[in-house]
Amino acid sequence: TGPPHSLHLIGLQLKKKLGVKWITDFRDPWTTISYHKKLRLSSKSTEKHKQLEQEVLDNTDKITTTSFTTSKEFQNIVNKEVNTITNGYDNQLIQSNILDQKFTISHIGSLLSERNPMILWQAFKELINDNENFKNTFQLNLVGVVSEAVLKTIYEYELKDYINLIGYVSHKEAIKLQQQSQVLLLIEINSEDTKCIIPGKLFEYMVAERPIIALGPKESDVETIIKQTNTGHYFEYDEYDKLKSIILEQFNAYQQGNLKTHPIGLQKYHRKELTKQLAKLI
Repeated sequence: TGPPHSLHLIGLQLKKKLGVKWITDFRDPWTTISYHKKLRLSSKSTEKHKQLEQEVLDNTDKITTTSFTTSKEFQNIVNKEVNTITNGYDNQLIQSNILDQKFTISHIGSLLSERNPMILWQAFKELINDNENFKNTFQLNLVGVVSEAVLKTIYEYELKDYINLIGYVSHKEAIKLQQQSQVLLLIEINSEDTKCIIPGKLFEYMVAERPIIALGPKESDVETIIKQTNTGHYFEYDEYDKLKSIILEQFNAYQQGNLKTHPIGLQKYHRKELTKQLAKLI
């Protein structure tokens, strides 16, 4: 399993020397991973990566990936079945039935410089200016590391008084925060290269049974999963009016005491079900 993809090269040599059955598991893409372009590879090195990737795909007995997009990419360059087994969730140990009194929108995890959706901060600012009730009850929880660039932008949109910077917490505390938040926020870099990224926290978000607001590139795997499971709303970076409208809709539901989500088909993302798929493959 890789990355590091050097492990696939070890698998390749073992296959050649011992003739063993070999399953190659890609937790991330190889030559199409978002940071690959930043490695400053020469054209010859880039071609070598592609050659090694192709040799691994051609010689392995079974291929698994964690994303639908990566599976499609591999399916286009290899004449064999590519299996998608995503990440998933375990049973949540904490069942907090007490929701925050404020209209909390919580982002759990790192919020780095490239994850900085201006349309979201603008929507919050306008809703605060336009709606007195929103102004009095809105709180943005940021759990984990937040880059200075993102904080600077948020402050420029006059949101400093509405931010609750929580910092790092234990996994147990993160689950608790997810379950008691009114809305959960997921932000991905707006890039073609990030369509295949499915953060592990998405699955925990889904079983927290709180509405999700997600932003990212068009036709991403996250968008597919959220729509299939009816766990929230997904927005591209240019869908300002739609985003603002949904936040207001959720706020109105919160005021009426009926802000809920009605998930469907979550069981297939339980790790026991995913392990059954892998066991069947083996």
